[in-house]
Amino acid sequence: MEEMRAFFTRRVEGYDEHMLQNVAGCAEGYELLAQNLLENAEDVLDLGCGTGAVLLRMLSRARNVVGVDGSQAMLDICHRRFEELPEAATRISLRIGSLEHLPLRDQEADFASINLVLHHLEVPSQALAEARRILNSRGRLFISDFLHHSDESMRVTYGDRWLGFEEGKLAIMLHNAGFTRTHIRKQKVGNNLTLLLVTSYVNYAAEDL
Repeated sequence: MEEMRAFFTRRVEGYDEHMLQNVAGCAEGYELLAQNLLENAEDVLDLGCGTGAVLLRMLSRARNVVGVDGSQAMLDICHRRFEELPEAATRISLRIGSLEHLPLRDQEADFASINLVLHHLEVPSQALAEARRILNSRGRLFISDFLHHSDESMRVTYGDRWLGFEEGKLAIMLHNAGFTRTHIRKQKVGNNLTLLLVTSYVNYAAEDL
């Protein structure tokens, strides 16, 4: 965990540019995230919020927004991003902490997202179990992450621990974490990579899809 935090502290100033290089063409992922927020969006979370780009999108659709990140340098950029928005003072909370041990109460939120973070974690299944813990009975989890690939250079360039995930194995991890239904779409992005766009439900109903 300390190694990952140090890596992102070193890369913080160019973080947004690096992310855009790898996810060029991922507009469908952002749109799907927005669709997930349309219904009953009140208390929402971005886990591994980075510099706050997703938080900014969430702010227009939810009542309260929480961003969690393990890097204080990332959170400092978030603070600067939102300091001139009047609504941010009362509607955005930024918290430092790891995704494996979230600084959040049980059932604190109705929606959470984990965007291009899971492949950085030592134990992704632990983060998924924590996400389930902090979601209430009508909660949804949105994940965007890479389909399994073979580009070993991303371990050095971006600090990746996992070279993406196989669809079936990710679905099993979510089921074991306590999610009752998972729906996965795929979207090709830059550098010959494919994003998995994952929506998981605490309590699934047919009308959710």
